[in-house]
Amino acid sequence: MIQVITSCPSSCVVCSEDITLCQGLTYILAVPASTKALIIMDGNITSVEGFNLSFLLNATLLRLSANGITTIRDDAFLGLRTLKTLFLDQNQISSSSITYSTFHELQNLQVLVLSNNILNSIHGIWFKNMKYLIRLNLNGNQLTSIMGDSFKMANLGKLRILDLSNNFINSIEKRTFHGLSQLMEIDLSRNRLAVIPDAFSPLSELNLLNLDQNWWNCTCQLYDLASFLRKYTNSSSRTLRNADNMNCRASENPSVINLLELTEVNCNSALKHLSGVIKTKRRNYGQDIALVAIFSFLGGVGLMCLVLAFCNRKLRYGKANEHSSENCCCRTLDESQCGHEPRNYLTKGCYNCHLTQEKDIKVMSMLGSGREMPLLQENGHQETVKAVSKCTDLKVPFRSTEKQNEQMKNDHFLCFNCRLQQSYPQESAGNIAKMYDRYMSYKKQLTVRTLPKVEVLCGFWAVWHLPYSLESGNHTTPQ
Repeated sequence: MIQVITSCPSSCVVCSEDITLCQGLTYILAVPASTKALIIMDGNITSVEGFNLSFLLNATLLRLSANGITTIRDDAFLGLRTLKTLFLDQNQISSSSITYSTFHELQNLQVLVLSNNILNSIHGIWFKNMKYLIRLNLNGNQLTSIMGDSFKMANLGKLRILDLSNNFINSIEKRTFHGLSQLMEIDLSRNRLAVIPDAFSPLSELNLLNLDQNWWNCTCQLYDLASFLRKYTNSSSRTLRNADNMNCRASENPSVINLLELTEVNCNSALKHLSGVIKTKRRNYGQDIALVAIFSFLGGVGLMCLVLAFCNRKLRYGKANEHSSENCCCRTLDESQCGHEPRNYLTKGCYNCHLTQEKDIKVMSMLGSGREMPLLQENGHQETVKAVSKCTDLKVPFRSTEKQNEQMKNDHFLCFNCRLQQSYPQESAGNIAKMYDRYMSYKKQLTVRTLPKVEVLCGFWAVWHLPYSLESGNHTTPQ
């Protein structure tokens, strides 16, 4: 916005025909054509239009600092060919708000200050017609790199001072300053430079260089730059500002603390140390592989052994079960000795059952304790005799059969691998009684505490000889 005034506003400190100095304005006021310097600071001007500055035909200085400017029109500085100094610092000017024609009319401009804006890149075409520009301030922006073409199209053959400090610059190409042969001062302090090439050797007029407070990574890639800086400091006409603050944030050689301490000797020792570290890492890596292979092999062998042991145990267990499952006559001691229904070997004959280890132990303990296990219960004797008569196809009166088999009611009877398919006569019953008496006499002679196994063996001996006693006796099948 422009406003023509006949008298100086109250906010203006100086208001004369040559100089106008105002603060806190929201517009650019129209000043007399004779004005040489227009300074409007700390205002709220957001845009610079083409007609705002059309009255400054004789102005040499224009300062619009700290106004919050975000937009600059292409014709904003149209007609200001006498302007030599332009301050646009402390605004919100971005790289996109500047075009190739923004500064096109400023052919006699000598100082351009764009400090403390939000520029993130530089384009040489901005400065194409600035052949008399001496000072360019770009400090306090958001620049991240200075490329080889940043000043390639710029016509800055007379540029003496370049301020790029207080940015985020982390890379500079070797040919960045080739078009700026007259540079005398470069300020790259307070950036993020870590590893850059020697881009300053071609600048023969350079007499002031500031590279302090950067993020130097003192590797051998910086050897060329370090060598140039040592020669630069040895010259009496050149100054390396704040050389003591060029400390290394990282270093291959612990003895190198400052960038200037990076020498050929340090680089060679660093390279040797680095190669030794690499070899050590490779050697350790090979050892790790060998250890992993060994432990993997041992683990596989151990796992195979466990599998074989498990299979062997299963095989033995299967054989034991197969051996214990052979056909045998179940010992009729009580109902819990066999897994199936309780049956009487006199009525059912010989049958198969699986005697487990627990059942064998129970039978042995019962033999050892001397328990009397009645083969036939009193209340079931008549039913048993009937079954015997039925199995032998005999028609014998119940009472006579009961008398004949009265002596067969033994207290204990064991049968292994035998088959009883017919009734026993009275003679066989007498032999059974004799054999049992012999077993009981052995039992009385031995004590359970001292020789428990002998008692069991005696029981087995008696049982083992029972079939032979039956065969040797005079028995006949009842008709």
